[in-house]
Amino acid sequence: MELRGVLESSDVSEIKSKTDALQQAWTEAAQALYAQASAQPSGNGSTTDGSASSDDEVVEDAEYEVVDDK
Repeated sequence: MELRGVLESSDVSEIKSKTDALQQAWTEAAQALYAQASAQPSGNGSTTDGSASSDDEVVEDAEYEVVDDK
């Protein structure tokens, strides 16, 4: 909220100072979120390459025929 009030003023150095403080706060928050997200397992059962991590999952190729009712 501090930056919003400062934006209405014409003091460029104060605007820059508040903008830099906001950028620093955002950087710290983003780093914390990134660290938290990378520390938690995804929980969806897949690895980073998209393959299934479960060894008992069987994937089979199958032939199929598209049947059109028309």
